Amino acid sequence: MKKSLTIILVIILLLTFSLSLTGCNKSFGAKNVREQIESNLGWHQSADEVCVYDVFDGDLNVGTHASEMSYVYKENVTINSTIEDQNRTLDNFSGYKFITQTLAEIDGVTYERYTESYADLNLSPAMSYTKEVTPDKSTEIITSYDEKRINVTFIIDGEISESSVKYKSGAMLYDNSYVYQFARATDLTSSLAVSVPTYNISNGKTEVKKSNFSMSYLSGITALLDNDFLLERQFVQAEGETSENTSGAFDEKNPAVEETDEDGKVTVTYPFTKTSSIPSYRCTFTSTDSSLVRGSVSCCIAVNPMKMQDGGRFSKRVVVMMQEGKMTYKLKSVEYSLKI
Repeated sequence: MKKSLTIILVIILLLTFSLSLTGCNKSFGAKNVREQIESNLGWHQSADEVCVYDVFDGDLNVGTHASEMSYVYKENVTINSTIEDQNRTLDNFSGYKFITQTLAEIDGVTYERYTESYADLNLSPAMSYTKEVTPDKSTEIITSYDEKRINVTFIIDGEISESSVKYKSGAMLYDNSYVYQFARATDLTSSLAVSVPTYNISNGKTEVKKSNFSMSYLSGITALLDNDFLLERQFVQAEGETSENTSGAFDEKNPAVEETDEDGKVTVTYPFTKTSSIPSYRCTFTSTDSSLVRGSVSCCIAVNPMKMQDGGRFSKRVVVMMQEGKMTYKLKSVEYSLKI
């Protein structure tokens, strides 16, 4: 297998984890997390969000990645694998559903990845499924959770094996299949210590074991995208002045507001701006376990609500960019819609 494809597979396997979090310099208990999620993510209830990204290997566009987040209310949901008796079902489930799909061609090798997972309103995981396909291997990982143990079923080219790892009772767990969605739901300021079970698939062995990561946020970042988006923020411009950022950034439904001061000076307040430079927070995951392959894994989260230029509703805290080693995912489109 080519080196670039090997790198992305290793990083993804290292990142397919469940998170046990403790705050650094502040309490990060269950109540605190729930309040953050309610404030920063609760508005997604009864709505769907779909983000599509271009995938870059260095400067080369090699594929696409789609991420969908939707709200589920009292539904029976099922995860389907290639072996029917390994399927998993949740009855009368309420919470969030996350789906990602990646299709890329790296060094002439086609790579496909699909994830589907379910989490409650606290983003605590209920179950998850990952399928990765390359020309020489098919890998499926089914993860379920009980009170003190994470249980994993591997299906490698049709062969089934199982593994599990313990965690402390009362620990907060989050599945990596939606780890970037969790990152956008925090207060974007805490530094977090992360205890993670990682999946090891090599030399015919399959196991889940624990590793350690740190999770930190940095503000004042600008994510540079290839397309222009509309940001929901005000921009005040003096009469006669021009700005590329505001050119064409309003329509009849969102008219600009003109104000005249005592000296007769007119200013125009635009309700949103058009730009490909997105003010962001960066969340970085760093391996602190020397036995793991070290690599930069991070995501950029938009400060302002944003939408497509012809979009209907603004979406908050959009993950606009992801970096996994030398692989970069840049936001191409975002659609947010109410289900009701």
